[in-house]
Amino acid sequence: MRSFLVSLAALLAASAAANGEGPLPSVAICVAIKDQAPDVREWIFYHRAIGVDKFYIWDTGSKPPLLNAIRDFVHEGLIHYEFDDKVRPKAGTHGPQVALYDRCLRRWGHAHTFMAFIDTDEFLLLRDGTPTLPALLQDYAGHGGLVVNWEVFGSGGLVLRPKGNSMMSYWRCSPPNHPENTHVKSIVRCSCAVESSTDPHHFLYKSTPECMPVNSRHELVLGPKSPEPALERIALYHYAVKSLDDFKQKMARGSGMGNLKTIDFLRYTDNFTDAYCPDALDWGLQLNTLMALQSSL
Repeated sequence: MRSFLVSLAALLAASAAANGEGPLPSVAICVAIKDQAPDVREWIFYHRAIGVDKFYIWDTGSKPPLLNAIRDFVHEGLIHYEFDDKVRPKAGTHGPQVALYDRCLRRWGHAHTFMAFIDTDEFLLLRDGTPTLPALLQDYAGHGGLVVNWEVFGSGGLVLRPKGNSMMSYWRCSPPNHPENTHVKSIVRCSCAVESSTDPHHFLYKSTPECMPVNSRHELVLGPKSPEPALERIALYHYAVKSLDDFKQKMARGSGMGNLKTIDFLRYTDNFTDAYCPDALDWGLQLNTLMALQSSL
């Protein structure tokens, strides 16, 4: 079993420095969210546990505001939260998401070595035994960023929202080489990234050799998809639909890119998620325990 889920970033940084390895890189996440209060805490708890030291959360119109669900993390300083339901979309796009990504880079990129741009239904899963995300990202400090391939999950036939978290509740996934898994999301090296593109998957970088984005195999990936999935070291577990109840709520709120999904998307996703991915179950069980203990304090 994995060690109990606590935030290890400061401890590991001190340990690395003591061993002469130098400090681990600072890693932040930027996210745009609307009406996802039931899901956001498990997502924060998990990514904090693997070494993320700051979250920049843009609330694009939650009712009630998302702050009510994360106020303790804001007071602690873990989260910077802003409410903005009038974001002007970036040219060539139809929603607030990538415009807010650019705000994150401009305002806070200088404070971090790396910044990840993922959604609250996406979890960065370390698959090769590397203890934390900062430790893994050290291996990519000579590149413009690390792009991480999806591993897509379906509903698993669930109709009602499960009582447990996503990582312990869903394990029906796409086969590793499925075309949907060629989609990537970006963890950019802030000193190299110039701005977001017109999609939430890839970024534009300075045109120097040391600022080119790569996948976990150190292969160049410049667009929203890679030639093939690279899932050995790290994967982005994308809980794309969850239960039928969850997906109905997702359809109602829309996406940060202005895309509208119908029930056909759930059927499509369930049709190709016929493989078994148990990797995250242990994390999910540990996460469930941690969240239960925290809520009892």
